Amino acid sequence: MFDTLKEINQRPKPFEFYTASELWTNEHTAQQMLQYHLNDDIEASSRKSTFIEKSCNWIAEYFNIGGKKVIDFGCGPGLYAQRLAQKGAFVTGIDFSVNSINHARTVAHESGLSIHYLVSDYLELETDEKFDLITMIMCDFCALSPVQRKTLLGKFNTILKPEGSILMDVYSLNGFDKKVESAT
Repeated sequence: MFDTLKEINQRPKPFEFYTASELWTNEHTAQQMLQYHLNDDIEASSRKSTFIEKSCNWIAEYFNIGGKKVIDFGCGPGLYAQRLAQKGAFVTGIDFSVNSINHARTVAHESGLSIHYLVSDYLELETDEKFDLITMIMCDFCALSPVQRKTLLGKFNTILKPEGSILMDVYSLNGFDKKVESAT
């Protein structure tokens, strides 16, 4: 019994376990995560709406997205996808949270936006479509193992148009140095 207790109290190796799907597909936690996405008072799952709005304005201008095809990996409830579609992009959003995608679809429908949302693990995405811009916001890339990152970058290479762009929100090494580990 002591060996079992000792084993479960050991710090896991980085990327030893991949539990993202459980976080986003478990009924209880998925509902909680959706609420965190939509809570503009905290930046637990999404940035505040003022930041998102400024970011989308910059993205639209910098990448000239009007009439272009954009795919948002890990789109959650579509907070970026909706704004980019409003700015004239043809947007696809992919996320494995059914709750988040259902919310995104409802908002898009109510807003008269034509956004193609996919419920899927983006590491398993298979498509022949090509995109002008690939986005991955809120540091999703940082949570992936080196093998998963390689897989994802391979997918990006396959679906990105020759003159396309990739925009990822990642932590810098300096940003990681400022993080404090906590058991709470």
